Amino acid sequence: MDLSSIANNINYRYQRSSRLQVGGAVSGLDTQSIIEKLMELEAAPLQRLNDKYTQYANLQKAYQKVSSKIREFYNYISDFSLQANLIPKTATSSATNVLNASAAPSALDGAYSVDVVSLATNSLFKSGKLGREIQPTDTFASIDTRYAPVDNSVVKIKVGSQEQQITVSHSDTINDIIGKLEQAFTDLGAIANIVFQDGKLKIESNKAFQISNASGNFTFVFRLNDASLKQAGTNFVLESSGDIGVYSTFKTLSSLGVTSDATIKINGKEITLKPSDTLQTIIQKINNTITDVYATYDDKSGQIVLTSKTTGDNLISVEGDSGLLGVLKLDDTNSTFTLGQLANVKVTFNGYIEEITSKSNSLTYNGVTLNLSAIGSAIVTVGTDKDKIVERVKDFVNKWNELTDFLYTKLTEKKVTNKSPDQMNEDEKLQGLLKDDSFLRRIFDKFRSFLTTTIDGKKLADLGIESGDVGKSFENTMKGRITLNEDKLKKFIDENGPDAVWKFFGNNDTYKGLGIQLKEYSFNLTKFNGEIDTVAGVSGRLEREKRILSKRMVTMMEYLEKKEQQLWAKYSSLESALSKLQAQGAFMAQAFTQRK
Repeated sequence: MDLSSIANNINYRYQRSSRLQVGGAVSGLDTQSIIEKLMELEAAPLQRLNDKYTQYANLQKAYQKVSSKIREFYNYISDFSLQANLIPKTATSSATNVLNASAAPSALDGAYSVDVVSLATNSLFKSGKLGREIQPTDTFASIDTRYAPVDNSVVKIKVGSQEQQITVSHSDTINDIIGKLEQAFTDLGAIANIVFQDGKLKIESNKAFQISNASGNFTFVFRLNDASLKQAGTNFVLESSGDIGVYSTFKTLSSLGVTSDATIKINGKEITLKPSDTLQTIIQKINNTITDVYATYDDKSGQIVLTSKTTGDNLISVEGDSGLLGVLKLDDTNSTFTLGQLANVKVTFNGYIEEITSKSNSLTYNGVTLNLSAIGSAIVTVGTDKDKIVERVKDFVNKWNELTDFLYTKLTEKKVTNKSPDQMNEDEKLQGLLKDDSFLRRIFDKFRSFLTTTIDGKKLADLGIESGDVGKSFENTMKGRITLNEDKLKKFIDENGPDAVWKFFGNNDTYKGLGIQLKEYSFNLTKFNGEIDTVAGVSGRLEREKRILSKRMVTMMEYLEKKEQQLWAKYSSLESALSKLQAQGAFMAQAFTQRK
């Protein structure tokens, strides 16, 4: 039986509705009402137990609200006490295109002269060109590394509103095609210079133009379909978007002569490739298997490129079946490896020069982090933001007052008396339950005692934090409220340095700062099986009291059920006896009538 829910099943008037009871048929008595009244009296102790149970449950909720408020303060004070949060440093770069900077609390204020000599780069392993070298004397039909050229493809050239068409047959060489194109431009009143070089067709004209397919696939074969017209001075240039001799990503190993499964090993990890694998599939398999390199296929140059995922002097090794390596141009003859560089920086501070090397373009010098983006020079200025320190301490004052106001209110607020329990909301039901509570008073007094704590010979007043609202009532001092004199805090920072503020609150070395002490006390109050948990937790004192009450209530309910059954039995016996007397009376009356 769920003891925790017993109280919710008890009504103010004890009544059973599990079976139909009918009484008073003979006697004329309202048996139902009589038994209900009797049971109401019998159920009074049960109602008192129920009221006590509800009181404990509400008290438990009230303590849990206190715990939540203190836990909220614990989370705040944990962050507040961190040196990086309490003493924020600023770091500005004079050349953000060269580097950006940030500073840890340990960084010394001042100007740092930074010369970026070199940037850290990734190591690269590149294959040779996957494809073939296309020559100007090659025919249109032979340029089949990416598409199967369509014989008699019709090409449309448009200059302004005029158009010309040329037909490109399988037997036309690239030189023949260039001649046809140049003649078409001439017929359109334009001067064109057309060359084929490094696997690309380049068309330069003194007039803007468009080239498209009227039929066939000429622009796809020469990779002009995804090329854009660009202006170069007074001329206009259209050039193949990539080498027309390189293989597309859909090229399979079987089409390159691989007839059986073969293996490749990159940085010691083996990958099995199948004849049906395309270049795109090969790239995917590498990226799914190898964790320290990233593979791509450069569709413009026809190269497989392996790039180390981190910068610096990282090695990339490629091994495997010699035939497969040769086909993919990853063998020693065709491939090239470029070792990644280290970042090199020279930092000058207070006349001292230090040279720093790093595998990463993010490096740290005496608490100053430099994020490099280009070779060059910059001045990094590090300073302490005194105004932000004041804001942090001001925020602490507000959070402290928020906590102590809450605790003081719970200790002094009165219960709601002008509403019935059914009319009250949750907060109103809990209001006043902790008034003058000894356990909560001890917690409040302990928090307030921290205001007089001496940390390394200093007190809160030395930092401009004073107890109570100056010039206001004594009640604010009793509440444990504090105020901040910002000018006094700034003077403290000027005289003792920003680090003294952090040591007062956050030091955790030879002594514990105030923030650390508050953090530990708040944690001990709110942790599992902590001080509040021992009273209001799932295994706490109040929960144990509720369980005891629940068991007593179960026993009482069982007693009441039996009592009700007994009452019904008695009244049933009464009705039965009256019924018999009534029958006897009727018999005797009938007998007297017959004798007459």
